Amino acid sequence: MTTLRAVIIYGVNPVLEAIRSHPERIRYVGVAREETARHQRLMSEAKRAGVAVRNLALDQIDRLAGRGVHNGVVAEVSETAYADFDEIVEKEETNFVLIIDSITDPQNFGAILRVADGFGVDLVVIPQHDSVGLTPVAVKASAGASEWVQVAEVTNLSRAIETLKKRGFWIYAAAENGERPDAIDFTGKVALVVGNEGKGIRRNVLDHCDRTVTIPMSGHVESFNVATATAILCYEVRRQQR
Repeated sequence: MTTLRAVIIYGVNPVLEAIRSHPERIRYVGVAREETARHQRLMSEAKRAGVAVRNLALDQIDRLAGRGVHNGVVAEVSETAYADFDEIVEKEETNFVLIIDSITDPQNFGAILRVADGFGVDLVVIPQHDSVGLTPVAVKASAGASEWVQVAEVTNLSRAIETLKKRGFWIYAAAENGERPDAIDFTGKVALVVGNEGKGIRRNVLDHCDRTVTIPMSGHVESFNVATATAILCYEVRRQQR
């Protein structure tokens, strides 16, 4: 079961990836009249995929994109916004789940989606509340990765973790005072939990995790940006699994 909604996405890469991944969900692609010469490739791909292309005034593009950095391109997408959590975790081939606790910055969320796509994460899980979700800004920040990554929204992360455990997953929390990533066996079914940069993973979520993993640092700052830390940990998980 999925939730359907229509959104405006903007920027060349997000729109291109939407055309390549789900052209049937695109109602139209809008290109600023002043920018048509530089977007011939995008327009050609849209037409080949059977997607309607509209030439719009630049100020109309501005309004549709909410004044975001659009590069003269928008698209109205009727998309499957969120995947079904239970359906995906029940699949035998699902072996790497990324759980994002209370990330409210769309730039960070978008960057994490790029990481998830780059390392082949099977499912990204976010809480229904206190999370940024698949907003147009997050989609733009993902540079199109949001069109390829399965994202599930759940009402209770702790309950979702317990469901994963029943499916044979080990749950690893990215937090302080844990084990080094290269000292942990990530070869089985793995769920990695990352949290808000300021507050970290909430205590009620942390208590449901099996083990804690910490990236060793040698510099002067205390921690990495959450997207950078996620990339390091996802690399190590996939390195071992492959």
